[in-house]
Amino acid sequence: MNIQKLELLSPDIPAQQAFYAKVLELPAELNASSLIVKAGETELVFSQAPAGFSGAYHFAFNIPSNQFESARQWISARLPLLHDISGKEVFHSNTWDSDSVYFLDAAGNVLEFIARHTLQNPMDGEFDSRMILNVSEIGLPSEDVVGLAIEICSKLGISTYKQEANENFTPVGDENGLLILPKMDRIWMPDSGVPARMLPVHVWGQAGGRPWEVHGVPYEIAV
Repeated sequence: MNIQKLELLSPDIPAQQAFYAKVLELPAELNASSLIVKAGETELVFSQAPAGFSGAYHFAFNIPSNQFESARQWISARLPLLHDISGKEVFHSNTWDSDSVYFLDAAGNVLEFIARHTLQNPMDGEFDSRMILNVSEIGLPSEDVVGLAIEICSKLGISTYKQEANENFTPVGDENGLLILPKMDRIWMPDSGVPARMLPVHVWGQAGGRPWEVHGVPYEIAV
């Protein structure tokens, strides 16, 4: 499964352009109503949010499996990393066999660099923005996590990832494309203070060679 295009809302498009072009050093093209960012294999689009919009998204970028420490140094030289209540900034998952760091973009979205050691995707050299491989996760909070997981898995022909579905937190998909389903208002890792809110989103991808979309609020899943 993969995420080919991700469209989100943002209240300040020029600020987002400055962040993605200057901090993450990604190609970021501004047009009349949106910002188009090329993040490896994924097109990331920020459209102008309506007046009164509030809330923040969570999404993750895959980085090469052997580049985590270099990526951590690269991003931490540019902006503060998020930490948990104990002050920890690096997060290893035995279950996922991965390492992550988290940070905020100009709109307060919770971003993640994740090195998934189950993937055979090493790259040589020191980390730079060309090693941002793709958007591999998007958060889709819900009031009925298990029901949403069942619907997505049934329509897309995929399964939950590394766990059974539960009402607090359920990922579905695989290492190159995960839909992260937390209970609404659950705080995004790592003690970010940012609650998971149901926000308008449009995601395009493929699963098993078939195209799929998730869009709107409440979410609509189409194949």
